Amino acid sequence: MWNIWRSELRMTVRQGSYYSFLILWVAVLSLLFLLQSSAPSLTGYTNTTGTVVNVALYIIPLFMLIIGSFTIANEMENGQWRLLSTYPLFTLSYVLGKIGGQFTSQIIVFTFSYGVSLAIGLAFGLAFAVEWLLAIYFFSISLIFFFLIIGIIVGTIVSTRWQALSVSVIIWFFLIMIWPTALIGVLGLFPYTMIETLMKVALFLNPAELVRIVLVIELDGGSVFGQAYDSLVTFMETPGATLIYILYVIVFLAISLLFTMSMLEWRKRR
Repeated sequence: MWNIWRSELRMTVRQGSYYSFLILWVAVLSLLFLLQSSAPSLTGYTNTTGTVVNVALYIIPLFMLIIGSFTIANEMENGQWRLLSTYPLFTLSYVLGKIGGQFTSQIIVFTFSYGVSLAIGLAFGLAFAVEWLLAIYFFSISLIFFFLIIGIIVGTIVSTRWQALSVSVIIWFFLIMIWPTALIGVLGLFPYTMIETLMKVALFLNPAELVRIVLVIELDGGSVFGQAYDSLVTFMETPGATLIYILYVIVFLAISLLFTMSMLEWRKRR
């Protein structure tokens, strides 16, 4: 596993596109921080926070889906996966190495970009609240984690990079762009008394929506969700919510690993 991990990390940081992400993150984050230049400080859930969250929601999942799917699809396409299958390599070690290497490389580039953008903001005289900065940072890291894994799942079910790109864009469009519309359309088919419960269940089906709601509640903006989420907001403000979130991450990772291992084992036997 550690060999795959190190190999994936080395290959990623040697690619020129890796450093284009550095420039992209610095440019986007710096511009978003500078948006608040007229305000005395960045704290709580404000319009600027909503803008930062929306931009992160649009950009990070799409890039992570593509990166995650390409890391497997590229080896499927050039035959390297067939060669690796002849070695005594456990599928679990291969998948964990891929996830670990990609996640480490993306965390490095995003954290460095975040620091550079923060320095640029401070140079322009902006005042940042530590709580706000940490909330936005961990929100972005959560998106990187969840959608990188979903991208790797996509990579195990496709055969070429074009297929990986197509499926990644479809998933991004559904989970990010039309999720609220699709949710309203589906919930309209159920009795009114069931809608509140189903909305809470659906929250755990889309990790982007879950981390967005957790961020907003952490920044004391839970009232924007309305009466349907009152009980959920109240629960999320308790210490038990952290335990539920950690449990969700573990279950999400376990299910993803089981699925990717099953797919890769099935492709080995073909």
